[in-house]
Amino acid sequence: MAPTGPEIAPPAAAAHVAPLSAAATPVDVVDYAPHPGRPTNVRYGVMAFLCALSFLTYFDRVCIMRAAADIQRDLGLDDSQMGMVFGAFWLAYGLFEIPMGWWGDRFGSRRTLTRIVLAWSLFTALSGSAVGFLSLLSFRFLFGIGEAGAYPNMARVQSRWLPGRAIGRAGGLLWLTARWGGAFSPLIFGTILRALDSQSFRGAVSGVPLLGHLAGLPAWRMGFWASGLLGLVWVALFYPWFRDDPAKKAGVNAAELDLIRSDRKPTQPADDGLGDDGHGGAAPGMWRALFTSRSLLALALLYLFGSFGWSFFVSWMPKFLKDVHHLPIEKAEMAMPLFYGGISCLVGGWLSDLVIRRTGHKRLGRAIFPVIGCATAAGAMLGIPFVKTSGQAVVLMCVASAAFDFGQGANWASIVAIGGRYAGSATGLINMIGNMGNVIQPIVGAWIFHRFGWPVLFAIYGGCYLAAASMWLLIDPRRTFYEDADVSAVEGTG
Repeated sequence: MAPTGPEIAPPAAAAHVAPLSAAATPVDVVDYAPHPGRPTNVRYGVMAFLCALSFLTYFDRVCIMRAAADIQRDLGLDDSQMGMVFGAFWLAYGLFEIPMGWWGDRFGSRRTLTRIVLAWSLFTALSGSAVGFLSLLSFRFLFGIGEAGAYPNMARVQSRWLPGRAIGRAGGLLWLTARWGGAFSPLIFGTILRALDSQSFRGAVSGVPLLGHLAGLPAWRMGFWASGLLGLVWVALFYPWFRDDPAKKAGVNAAELDLIRSDRKPTQPADDGLGDDGHGGAAPGMWRALFTSRSLLALALLYLFGSFGWSFFVSWMPKFLKDVHHLPIEKAEMAMPLFYGGISCLVGGWLSDLVIRRTGHKRLGRAIFPVIGCATAAGAMLGIPFVKTSGQAVVLMCVASAAFDFGQGANWASIVAIGGRYAGSATGLINMIGNMGNVIQPIVGAWIFHRFGWPVLFAIYGGCYLAAASMWLLIDPRRTFYEDADVSAVEGTG
């Protein structure tokens, strides 16, 4: 998750681990020495832009869940077709993650994120113009292409703008805003739909030239058009202000640059619009190392299994609550599992950084939270179909969502660390594979609950979370994936 949201660094890479050698110890030593002078705080402004973007990514991809019933009614879609519409976004999003992650490594995140937000805003708006199944499927697929690369490029920005010691906390904050974007999306979008469907709005526009036809349109169409405008506001503020290289951003002083680069190799970050080697090319053997890295592939599978379980919360959760517990969508607009999941992202990321600071064991500090979280999520999902009330079901959903997200900050920091100077491409690989769970689940989920019922579907969710936890047996966040190809590993328990 993306990973999915599996959702999901340059030469001056954050969380960069010193190369292992025959004399290296298996325990990480992180530099926390103080720096002279008072650092400026421009990096916090960068994080504010990233958090706003993270919120918007989930708001735009989840708002369709709130309008799904109206869309199905107006366009004549059945559950299977709606499942394919949900899955079309995730398929395109996953397929284009590597190209757009590499695009950021090649041309810089400033340009790439601008293109991404403009594209997804366009196709969000066009979703409101669909006239049938094929057009809606096409617009959601193109929306997925447009949004692909958002998190790889956010990882790349963090790798250049934040010290490695802060990546766990920063990743937790990024995923908090992502989950809250999903949590508040049905509520915000539902409020927009009610306002657009009100007699006062329709009466106000009915006599206005060029706007009178809006009075007779379904509210969900106008809601998608309005949502597409939000990304344009973000681009108008971000592009003139941001720079890929902190050294080229006005207002960043030497102390802040020292802080950003304090616990990484003293290599020069790329200029705006250039790749990390100064001319946009990948180092020899980088692509082979990317696709053969045990740690990256294990992280990708972690997100594949995890996103299969998590995508329930942004696809079939309202249907389950309505069909099984007779809870109308209007009473479930606030997606509480995503709300608590967001809080858990922040807490888990902060604790992961804390454990590493206190113990010096980077692998332990990153692994313990996703393993415990996924195991807890599995138990909660197994119990959901057997409770008697909607309140009990929502509590278990909140536990499952928060438990899985307890490891998101640690997972994210590990991706940034293992990706190193190619954080965009590495995150793209993980998101490409990981988001296949989001592609499969809406379609397969619909088939399973129609054929076998909810208990079997939730048992599969639980098994996927356990499989995700087991991937940490193969993940080592102490070195980059391209070092794996060049330097022999030193085994240890750190």
